[in-house]
Amino acid sequence: MGKALVFLSFALLCSCSLSASPGLEVTISESILSKAWQAGVKVALPQLQSLSIPDTSGKTSTPVGSFDYTVSDVQISGFNIGSTSIQLQSGQGVELAASGLTLTVNLQFSFKEESWPHIKTGASATVTVKDGSATIVVLPTSTSDGHLQLSLTSRSVSLGDFEITVDGSMSWLYNFVESLFGGQSKGACESAIESAIDGQIPQLNTYLASLPTQYAIDMWQGSTVTVDYSVVNPPTITSSFMFLDALGGFSVDGKAKSCPYKAPAMPQVASGSDVQVYVADYVENCFLYSLHEGGLLTTTIDDSMVPSSSP
Repeated sequence: MGKALVFLSFALLCSCSLSASPGLEVTISESILSKAWQAGVKVALPQLQSLSIPDTSGKTSTPVGSFDYTVSDVQISGFNIGSTSIQLQSGQGVELAASGLTLTVNLQFSFKEESWPHIKTGASATVTVKDGSATIVVLPTSTSDGHLQLSLTSRSVSLGDFEITVDGSMSWLYNFVESLFGGQSKGACESAIESAIDGQIPQLNTYLASLPTQYAIDMWQGSTVTVDYSVVNPPTITSSFMFLDALGGFSVDGKAKSCPYKAPAMPQVASGSDVQVYVADYVENCFLYSLHEGGLLTTTIDDSMVPSSSP
C-alpha cells in the first residue's frame, strides 16, 4: 500500500503547477494502480508477520467432564498473500483485494475441571490457515494544505480452511481446538489482521503529509523560481481511471504574483494510455508571467556589453 501512495505522489510532484485553479491533470489507469497495489502489499507484509491475539477464557463440556479453559499466547506468523486485485468504484473509492492468504496460528490452552478432583491439563496447538481473503476500500481525498490523504471506508478479513496439529493424544482436545478456532479464535485472528490494516492508514497519511509542496529552480541573474504544487479537489474516480488535479503557483525570489489568466476546465478524458498528463497553456502563461513580473525576461545592455568592433 505504501508504494501505491508513493507512485501517486510522484505523479503529482512531476507537475509544473498553477496558482488558483488546476491547470494540469494526471490520469492513471486501473492497470497502473494494480501494479502499485502489488508493490504496496510487499511493503506492508513484514508488519503483519507477528500479530498477538488477546487471551480468551470460557467453559466447555467434554466427554470426560466440564472444564474452564483459557487460551493464551495466540500469535499469528508466516503471513503470505497469493494474489492481489484492484477495482475502481466510480464515485466511491478504490477496492483493494487480496486472496490466497496463508498464515500460521500458534496457541496455548489450559483446562481446569469444574468438579472434584479439579484436574488441570494443558497443551499447545498449531493452526495452519490454507486460504483466506481480505478486502479494503479506500477513498483518496485532498487536504486543505494540498496533500493527498486516504480514508478507509471499509475492510474485511475472512480466514478460510485450516488444519490443526495438537500437542496431545486425547481426541477430545483436537475436537475442542477445532471447534474453538472455527469460532471464537478465528474471529479474534480476523479482527487482529483488520486492526493491523487500520494501523497502516495513519502511517501512510503521515508520510503523505510530510511530502514537500514546493520546488525551487535556480534561474539566471542569481534568481530562484519556486514552483508551489499541491493537490486540489479530491481525485475523481471512474470505473477505469483516476484523475488527479494539481494546483500551485510560481514565485520569483519569494515574491508571488497572482496570475491574471483563467484556468480552463479539466477535460477528464482518458486516451487509453496507462498514464496520461494534460497540461493547459494556462500553466506556461502563468510561468512566463511570473518570470516577467520578476524581471527575468528583461536585461539592460550597457557599453561594456557591446563589442568594440561594433559600428
